[in-house]
Amino acid sequence: MKRKILIIHDSMNAGGAERVLATLLSNLDAERFDVTLLLLYKEGVFLKSLPSHIEVLGLSESSSTFKERLVNHFYRIRNRIRRHRASKLLGGREFDVTVSFMEGPAAKLHQQFMHVSPVNLSWVHTDVKNGRWYDFWFKEDEERRFYQKLDRIAFVSKSACDAFKSVYKTDAQTTVIYNPVDVEKIRCNAEVPVENNDSRFTIVNVGRCVYQKNQGRLLEVARILKSRGLDFRILILGNGPLEAKLKQTAAALDVAGHVEFMGYVGNPYPVMKTGDVFCMTSDVEGFGMVVAESLALSVPVVTTPVSGVTEMLARGGGIVTSFSAEEIADTLELLMMHRDRLEKLKQEAQTSVAQFDLQKVMADVSRFLS
Repeated sequence: MKRKILIIHDSMNAGGAERVLATLLSNLDAERFDVTLLLLYKEGVFLKSLPSHIEVLGLSESSSTFKERLVNHFYRIRNRIRRHRASKLLGGREFDVTVSFMEGPAAKLHQQFMHVSPVNLSWVHTDVKNGRWYDFWFKEDEERRFYQKLDRIAFVSKSACDAFKSVYKTDAQTTVIYNPVDVEKIRCNAEVPVENNDSRFTIVNVGRCVYQKNQGRLLEVARILKSRGLDFRILILGNGPLEAKLKQTAAALDVAGHVEFMGYVGNPYPVMKTGDVFCMTSDVEGFGMVVAESLALSVPVVTTPVSGVTEMLARGGGIVTSFSAEEIADTLELLMMHRDRLEKLKQEAQTSVAQFDLQKVMADVSRFLS
């Protein structure tokens, strides 16, 4: 008999966690698992990539405008959660397992649905010690009580797990499940031709324009590299609330001629493949999915020391710097000047990405849900 799974998440909008969730649902054994996906907002670019047998429910069809979502997000959803009791939204159905796929709103909603299944699990994507973006969702001590009620918790990296255990005390079983990388699909998607007539050293960054990703640090790196007379360009793929401000900053730093803001790109892999280096300047990550994807494309990585990246790059393929823009610039200049070092990192990347193999990760996911 199939195991009935209820997975709770925010939306399927463009983001690393949403891309991971779409990959997991597309590769989960439909003969073993009957999955219902419950979203706060039934929207997002990844909805169309979900298999047809996945039932998708939503508290709302749309998040409306970004401004409305930003200002009223918490209050509207909190009230909506109160109005939509489990019996009303799910029609009295019961499940074998309920999983909140992320912290914050998904975990908050999970609290209302814990009684619909005997087993309750959660998936933690964030370094909760250093990246608590979701505190306003919970009253004091409420989140700790929620995690204490869970049976099992999965983490996207060992460092995320260690950070969690330093903050919360829980009797739940814990496991580390790396985000999966469909290497063959990424490499296939990367074969789409892109115009590339620019011979400058190319630095690529992919991520939403939000505070956690801190592309502003990358613009400061650009200023330093320009001051040293180096020939380079930076491609930033992603949109978000800070995009306009970042463009203004680039102009103010006089690096607009070195930085191209490409906005949201549905298939970023052809552009990523053109890069000499992928550079991530985030302040907080749970598992830098784009780091693993860069490794799949044999593109060396330069990254700040956010959660998970040290273990991701333990087999090589990249360099972990500090959060200092000066040190990041030093590392990029080193790779510009020493192409042999760059080639060595490219070779290491092919070995390093094996730890995120799709089939291996899906086996871990199946065990977690069983």
